[in-house]
Amino acid sequence: MGFNLGAFLGGAASGGSQVLDERRAQADRDKVTKEERQWQLATENRANARAKKSKRASDAKALEEQIGTMVALGMPADAARAVAKNGAGAMGVAIDDLKYGKENGVNAASYYTMGQKGLLQGDASTNIKGAEPAGLTIDSEGIRNMYGPVDEEYTSHNEQIRAITNKQLNLTAEDPAYVKLEEQRQALYTDLAAIANAKDTADGEDSRKFTEGTVRATIGSEVNRQLQLSGMSYDLEKQIIVGLEGKRLEANIANLKAVNNLRTGTQSLNDPLMNDSITALEVDSKKNLRMKAATMLRENPELKTQPTIPAADYVKDDFESSLTVGQLIRIPDTKSPTGDKLVMYMGVPGMEYLDVFNNE
Repeated sequence: MGFNLGAFLGGAASGGSQVLDERRAQADRDKVTKEERQWQLATENRANARAKKSKRASDAKALEEQIGTMVALGMPADAARAVAKNGAGAMGVAIDDLKYGKENGVNAASYYTMGQKGLLQGDASTNIKGAEPAGLTIDSEGIRNMYGPVDEEYTSHNEQIRAITNKQLNLTAEDPAYVKLEEQRQALYTDLAAIANAKDTADGEDSRKFTEGTVRATIGSEVNRQLQLSGMSYDLEKQIIVGLEGKRLEANIANLKAVNNLRTGTQSLNDPLMNDSITALEVDSKKNLRMKAATMLRENPELKTQPTIPAADYVKDDFESSLTVGQLIRIPDTKSPTGDKLVMYMGVPGMEYLDVFNNE
């Protein structure tokens, strides 16, 4: 059989054409893949832009809400906005001061005035420091006098407690190091109580045991511990809850659990600022839960007219095991004209149920 040049050339041409076809197909696939990657990247960029825009809007709303709170508590709007320029921590401190003043008949707003430029004054532990916004003057001495003086004998203990709580904020509640630090903190509380009991209180007035910084650090640490159990955390410096999205119910329940533990740990010291701050946390958390209940009732009106749990079932030891935290139910109430009341189940020891219509 002779060599067929035509067949060879034809085969070579066919093979070359196949190679070219494969290359074109691969180029087309590469083009599609590249376009897909570009489309995916563009989609991700758009999603990120939307998320950033949403966060900015959320931050702006939160800022305006805090400014509104300061104004509602008596602070002039220009002073409130000047405080806001120092960040969330500064606003939290100011709101605490305003609330304490209102509850104790003191015009705390008068301690925040617009005047000449200068440096922010105050206890370094409050984290309000740095260059002062235009015209804002803070009367730190007046604020300290409002709360009353902290006895010098308690100063060392306060410093140690703040140091411990700051360390705890960087640990999980299950960490052995956290547990050891908590034992040390409770020992310091015991020492403070012993010092207080040994002092002469014949005049009937108890001096303060905790500084503002210690109060905020102590409450922040316990709130953080409870939030961690629900997959969140508390940023003490910024005074915000991290991971709050979609977990506002759980966050407020965590706050109330923190209230229980804080009262147990500090009640023997009877410090007015600590007590008032714990109460403020409880009141705010219950208010938020009532707002949650109101939303649930608007969305599901039938919850308001649901049948009352029979008294025989309500008193059973295992009754609460059938409930879900945040659930709205009607329970028997002999003090109510109707013989029952609508409550939210919270599952917090000593605060198992929240009357959704009564701001107790």
